[in-house]
Amino acid sequence: MNGQKILQGKIQNKKADLLVITMMTVIVIMTLVLNRWFPVEYIMYTSESSTYERGVVTRILAEELSQEEGSNRYRGVQTLKVVMKSGSLKGQEIEVKNELSATHNIATGVGQRLIIKVDASEGLEPYYTVFNYDRTVGISMILVMFAVFMILVGGRKGVKSMIGLCFALFLIIDFLLPAVYHGWSPIGMGIICAFLIAVFSMLLLNGFSEKTFTAITATMAGVILAAVFYYIFSGILHLSGFNLEEAEELIIVQGATGLKVGQTLFTGILIASLGAVMDMTMSVASALFEMKEIHPEMYMTEVFRSGISIGQDMIGTMCETLILAFAGSSITALLVMIAYGAQFNQILSSDYVAIELIHSLTGSMAVILSVPITAGLSAFFTCNRQHCK
Repeated sequence: MNGQKILQGKIQNKKADLLVITMMTVIVIMTLVLNRWFPVEYIMYTSESSTYERGVVTRILAEELSQEEGSNRYRGVQTLKVVMKSGSLKGQEIEVKNELSATHNIATGVGQRLIIKVDASEGLEPYYTVFNYDRTVGISMILVMFAVFMILVGGRKGVKSMIGLCFALFLIIDFLLPAVYHGWSPIGMGIICAFLIAVFSMLLLNGFSEKTFTAITATMAGVILAAVFYYIFSGILHLSGFNLEEAEELIIVQGATGLKVGQTLFTGILIASLGAVMDMTMSVASALFEMKEIHPEMYMTEVFRSGISIGQDMIGTMCETLILAFAGSSITALLVMIAYGAQFNQILSSDYVAIELIHSLTGSMAVILSVPITAGLSAFFTCNRQHCK
């Protein structure tokens, strides 16, 4: 009897997985069709005469290099023979001059894969320069290694996590960015994108259940609270998308496409904190539903208090994760400020530090407040089902 129930459960889970993946596929196809109907037409800076193609170094014709003092880097000039692997010059061997400076230091040798910038203006001799290392193979290897470890350790759920991650990245790149670029509300599109990521990631990992519904609802409540706190904090700190480093370029785009620059800051904060909020809500909900399954005699208040207790243990590390992630990304910028002799008040009141601060605190507030929301919903659903007080 138990074996039949387990078998039926597995069949139901497979059907649920198939349904979720089918729905995700439909969304992907619809997004691709919409992007084809409404392509990104405005490009701010374009040069049809310049392309970036792959090539492999076959010979070093000449080099004049000297080692930098105190480092293993070299400065100088190399003259290379490169066989092109893509573009109109594919299969041809060209000569490329490679200048190594402090900021553009692409030291190379025979067999090295490079990205070559090809300037081929009409009526002029083509000019070739080394743009950067060709990292395509390296990135592919790292991604494959990541996927292998995810699957080996995570098993079937690891595969589902990979599918969910790919779906989330697809939505951000092919749904959110084009929609915002075309002038749709960054806040509205960000919330829709967050909703789709949360729903399908959690359904894929945990199936159709009250636990999943609880985590999804709590996540979206956290996202809405993040929006509220963003408006409060941005008003206090006088911040918007116009304070971003890229604002000057985005203002030019705004004139041509209707892009709402002021709202882009919130969209970035929302997407950056979404993963942490999802992690918190699902972890708390899973623990409480499992606890109620083992101890069905627990009252609603006991389930809620247990959720708060579990969340308290997680809040510190989760908020630290968000804050340290943003702090780590700002180290180089802060070093530059110190080098310019910036004073403490100047650093604290700079747009850069204020933006990093609002990034960290808005996401952290969403994570913190998602704990009582998840605990309350979990208590309601588990106790409503078993008629406890």
